[in-house]
Amino acid sequence: MRSLIILLVLLPAPGLALAQAGRFLLAVGDVVVARGQDEIRAATGTEVQSGDTIRVGPASNAQIRLTDESIVGLRPGTLFRLDEFAYSGQGDGNERSLFTLLKGGFRTVTGAIGRLHSRERYAVRTPTATIGIRGTHYTVVHCDNDCGTLNRVSLAALDSIAQSDAAPGVGQSIPNGTYGGVTDGRIEVVNQTGEHEFAANTFFYVANANTAPQNLIAPPTFLYDRLEGQSRSRGNRGNESSETMARSGLNAESRPSEVPPPPQPSTFIVTEQKSSSGQPTVIAAAAPTLGIVGAWTSAIGGGGNGGAFVTDAMLTRAGTGTSQTLTAFNIPGGASPAPLGNGTAVSGTAGIVTDAGGKDPGDGSINANWGVWLTGSITENVGTTSFPGGAHYLFGNLTPPDVIASKTGTLVMGPIGGTTPTSNMLGNATSFTYPAIGLNFTTRQATVDQFTWTFNSGQFIFASPATGPIIVVPGQGAGISVTSTGTYSSNATPAVSGPATAGISGVFLGPTGDHLGVAIGMQSTVVVPGTVPITAQGVQLYSRAAGF
Repeated sequence: MRSLIILLVLLPAPGLALAQAGRFLLAVGDVVVARGQDEIRAATGTEVQSGDTIRVGPASNAQIRLTDESIVGLRPGTLFRLDEFAYSGQGDGNERSLFTLLKGGFRTVTGAIGRLHSRERYAVRTPTATIGIRGTHYTVVHCDNDCGTLNRVSLAALDSIAQSDAAPGVGQSIPNGTYGGVTDGRIEVVNQTGEHEFAANTFFYVANANTAPQNLIAPPTFLYDRLEGQSRSRGNRGNESSETMARSGLNAESRPSEVPPPPQPSTFIVTEQKSSSGQPTVIAAAAPTLGIVGAWTSAIGGGGNGGAFVTDAMLTRAGTGTSQTLTAFNIPGGASPAPLGNGTAVSGTAGIVTDAGGKDPGDGSINANWGVWLTGSITENVGTTSFPGGAHYLFGNLTPPDVIASKTGTLVMGPIGGTTPTSNMLGNATSFTYPAIGLNFTTRQATVDQFTWTFNSGQFIFASPATGPIIVVPGQGAGISVTSTGTYSSNATPAVSGPATAGISGVFLGPTGDHLGVAIGMQSTVVVPGTVPITAQGVQLYSRAAGF
């Protein structure tokens, strides 16, 4: 279960440690970076370093992309400090993403560090709380006599804060404290009064460390800010009042009889390009339309698998419809269930492609295509590989993430077409089964059943089911990531056997999310003398099993 932990404590500011952390994607209006004794006027492309303090003035906005691919949007009147940021992309345990929100507010879609599920590695401090997350999309605002006044008799979002004669009325200041809303994940708020949990699409208010956090029936009108600077940067006049951000029935003059549906923040997708003069520019990125999964033996001999949410421009293909062959790809690092390229940018060029095929319900809504690169090269963060045994891929039309996020109940999917598994040492599989996959959308868990791959020289057996999360990335896509444990046994005399692991990555395909593109990459601890571990890989398209 993904969760977000808030410890209500006051922490001193840590020492500054300068290191590159990212850069500004957007800086509109009065945006200043304080670095030691220097103050730097921020602009698109300005570098951000660990230790920087960022000040966003009135009627101003900023967006920052950090090197772990997280995005932070800063609203007007914000003071935000990067206490410590470190990310090498190597998974070496030194990753840190520690911030302080001194005033104002921000919205963020977390990146690779946030997905490490470690409060020691990711935290945001406010004057009333320390926020740790487990991979999510959330918004936080801290009010310190700067969130305005109530302009209604009974503002729904604040109506539950106090039901007494002391409750704020029209014209009175909005109560100080920390307000938040979670788009994805769960929240636990801990202070002197104990633990308090808030689910996705709920909202909370923390007055101070000695007062119980309170559940708001709807978001305050000031919680969501549309980053109006983006509108002005496109030549449109921006509305400076965050009061206009409310979209959930909060304009009623009295408390509603029913809880209004929570609003969703606007799509939060940005990317970076360069102009003809070589200067960075920022535009709204095209939303991903394709999902791709792949499995191959990496440059360091490991069995790899992963998925990605991509646009048409990232894939080079020959053919049309369900008769397409992938000939090259160039995918930047970004959100995905179990990222291709070990979580960073990955590119490749095919030589000989075989075992290509496709399957579609007939209306063009899936357009699933798969194949095996026998020759060519793939470059990822661990190096360039010629993928001994072949590189397997499958791509098709991506399911919108909101479709998966809205599903409840269970579904079983079965394999309907894909590649014959191959190995870096054993050749092609002589017999094999792809496992059934059970999906519980209510708990967001995927269960991969037992399966076996047999080669002339040995056999991989995964005899027990394994579970892992169903992952929904707002604005991107949805998929699964499961690790299964089993064994590998050789056919040699005497037989050699040892533990094996299989990574199963899936991306939801099609408009209704009833198809999955799945890649399986497995690796044994059995090592061919003087060489590398034995690996195997394959891809498969899944659809709703009969009876479900």
